[in-house]
Amino acid sequence: MQVFIISEAPIETARILDRKRLNKQVLECQWIIDGYMYNTRAVNHPIAKMYISDLNWLCLYKRCLECYRDGDINNAEMFSRKAMTMTPEFLTQEYFDNFKKRLYTKDPEHYKMFESYGKTNINMYFVDGEWVRYVNGKRV
Repeated sequence: MQVFIISEAPIETARILDRKRLNKQVLECQWIIDGYMYNTRAVNHPIAKMYISDLNWLCLYKRCLECYRDGDINNAEMFSRKAMTMTPEFLTQEYFDNFKKRLYTKDPEHYKMFESYGKTNINMYFVDGEWVRYVNGKRV
């Protein structure tokens, strides 16, 4: 489970993601939001814990991606700008770069522009004020 973001501006991520991942991101963001709205076990996942204090940002990010996916670029850009006014503290260059590696790992052909970052299977989460890393669902 990941919320891919490659820069502080959500619209930049929307522009880069292939259709499959763009759709998956919208669904995964909704899964996290629903977890908190309906108190599901999703809230125990590290990605959900990561966004507990930043659900408003996550909602704006999701709306940006949805609008972009649906061809509503003006609203996508508006939601991106709004999200940038409340950027979570964990959105750092290291985090963005890790996602560039993850995207390149998942689809080297589509994400060739990230080839120089290399590949990785590490998923990073910022939970309770510290970075935790997972590979294949196991904390490392």
